Amino acid sequence: MKSKLNELVLTFFFTGYLTSFPGTLASFVTLVIYFIIPLYWHLYIFLLLIILGFMSCYLYSKSFDEKDPSFIVIDEVVGMSFSLLFLPKNFFVYGLAFLLFRYFDIIKPSIINRLQNIDYGIGIMMDDLMAGLFVFMIMHGIYL
Repeated sequence: MKSKLNELVLTFFFTGYLTSFPGTLASFVTLVIYFIIPLYWHLYIFLLLIILGFMSCYLYSKSFDEKDPSFIVIDEVVGMSFSLLFLPKNFFVYGLAFLLFRYFDIIKPSIINRLQNIDYGIGIMMDDLMAGLFVFMIMHGIYL
């Protein structure tokens, strides 16, 4: 890593180093945070995370050759945040969004798989953003 601040963002406060399943843990931590914070903060946090995520992934890609190492979890945080936007705070709703997001993130159907190949760190973020968009549309189709 170039800087500790960039490492902090990429690993989402070092969550990416804690387990052998860092993406799932980061997604779950995001779910808990979004459940706790007021709904009116969700969009602002999501937008801030997108900016920080793209900047950090770009800086990482300039210094390292590895495309998407498992310790980088800011992409899962952003994708999970997108999945939860504007949903009612309910354990079942959030749990379903979590399961759907992990499904799309792991299976990577269709365009999600192709997006991860974009260079300059963009692909790191884009596949999870698209997975989050899929979940966002499904959840809002069901609940709103």
